[in-house]
Amino acid sequence: MSGQILQSGSHIARIATQPQADGTFEGQVFVRLEREPETAETFIPAGIGATEAEALDLARQRALRALNEKEF
Repeated sequence: MSGQILQSGSHIARIATQPQADGTFEGQVFVRLEREPETAETFIPAGIGATEAEALDLARQRALRALNEKEF
């Protein structure tokens, strides 16, 4: 699983991909407030991509929406 961290103020979004059995990749977003522990993350599915790069892009787009709309 690869991943990146995006942050806006006190809001953190961690994005990642998870390989699927059929060879595709699931984009994943985990959001939380900076002061919360990682175990308090909320999972947001971001969709399935044909490649890891596509799934990571889906996750990045969804994470930016979560940060902009403060979906926590």
